[in-house]
Amino acid sequence: MGDVKEECGVFGVYLKNTKDKTLVPRLIYSGLSQLQHRGQLSAGFAVLDPNCGIYRKRLSVLKKTGLVDELFEANHNSKSEKLFHDYRGIAGIGHVRYCTSGGADNEQFIINGTQPFERRHGRLWKRFAFGYNGNLTNYTDLKKRLKTQEGYHLDTTTDTEVIMHLISINLKIIADNSGKNIKPSHFDVHRKLMEQLDGAYNLIELFADGDMVTIRDPLGFKPLVWGESQDFYAIASESVALEKIGINKFFPVSPGSCMVFNKQGVKSEQLIKSSILSRCHFECDYFSKEGSFFDNQSIHLTRRKLGENLVDIDPLKSEVIKNPKDYVVIPVPKTAIPAAEAFAEKLGVRYSSAILKSGSKRGFINPKNTRKKIMDNVYSVLSEEVRGKKIFVFEDSAVRGETIQRVIGPLRNAGAVEIHFRSTEPPIRYPCFYGIDFPTKGELIASQYNPEDFEKKFAEKIGADSAVFQTLEGLVNATGFDRGGLCLACLTGEYPTPGGRRLARLVR
Repeated sequence: MGDVKEECGVFGVYLKNTKDKTLVPRLIYSGLSQLQHRGQLSAGFAVLDPNCGIYRKRLSVLKKTGLVDELFEANHNSKSEKLFHDYRGIAGIGHVRYCTSGGADNEQFIINGTQPFERRHGRLWKRFAFGYNGNLTNYTDLKKRLKTQEGYHLDTTTDTEVIMHLISINLKIIADNSGKNIKPSHFDVHRKLMEQLDGAYNLIELFADGDMVTIRDPLGFKPLVWGESQDFYAIASESVALEKIGINKFFPVSPGSCMVFNKQGVKSEQLIKSSILSRCHFECDYFSKEGSFFDNQSIHLTRRKLGENLVDIDPLKSEVIKNPKDYVVIPVPKTAIPAAEAFAEKLGVRYSSAILKSGSKRGFINPKNTRKKIMDNVYSVLSEEVRGKKIFVFEDSAVRGETIQRVIGPLRNAGAVEIHFRSTEPPIRYPCFYGIDFPTKGELIASQYNPEDFEKKFAEKIGADSAVFQTLEGLVNATGFDRGGLCLACLTGEYPTPGGRRLARLVR
């Protein structure tokens, strides 16, 4: 499974009129820039021009390793303007990616897995490009079936390629079953696809005949939103990408549904209705941008509530209230800021950004050797803010425990007299098979200790005076969703899909 675990971002746009077709790549650039935090390894986009675009292709794809700015030549105005002109169209999709496999440092490996993937075919309704966010728990079974039953050769080790072939096969089978080789309904094709897939997935597809299609898995693991302006429709992994391009009224894509955008407008159909939902709680706590909404719930307010809920269970609460001037609350990563602020406000103590982070890369989503290089050089401390103080240091989670171990020493050296670690996330004890990068138990620090004395042992390991983690109840309460509407598998070991439960048995 090491080659197929990824967390990415997808974006799509479809013009209502075609007055300025360079608007499509410009909007893709703006949208993907807002999703850069979801993938920093590579980026790509595809555009549709029915009048034949660059190299006389109806579908044109451009992909690169690196960041969105590098893909669009953002630092070279003349080059970026030429790109916008060359890749003009009436619709387009974009993708940012990171992967966790051992080949993540190999450029050719990265390029092979960079999206959008393109499926070529002489019939326009069978030719498409698509981007994908998620992870399939039945990837191995599907890959084996394609090889043995269909005789397929796969060029990559990603579940993205498997999905591409399944879409193609379903197009053919449903068309053949009709008795005529005519274009089948996207709803029929994707209903069949949903029946084949197990796991988390958001797809955006661009067909050469003029359709843009998006689906969200029936359990709704990952956020996906859509909206429209006077001039275009747009879809994105996060609402901040839509707001960036002027869409302030947006809607979640319903779990288990398919939406089709074309010159006639937009059509939507519920393909599969699930009795439960499994929204990834880690999107709320860490992955999504603070300004985003996840199925209409504010990420910012969720993170503030996480901080407030920690106050209620903090064993130092009474002491802090008596001597508030002795304490300072400091967040480590940016995602912990709203929780730290709310915690400080509720206790009446000072909040400070005394730990400085250089650069913008997220250590969590990079390969192990890259994470170490980033975190070894990324943190510094303002000694005047911590000298002689008792510090509450806030983190959004402690997946591997790497980040916090690199800030405790500098805080001590800067003169902090006590350091108390607080996590807005409960201890993560189990692997995630739905797209978050902590796949093996060996990487999870919480799995190395008994639950009964974990906080004490964790504090000793990192060199803190105490450690308190969010409760499961406090987490659920903060999200605004019912417990039955969240995926909590990495916290409880209870996996919501058959494929996830099977993989869990294999790693125990």
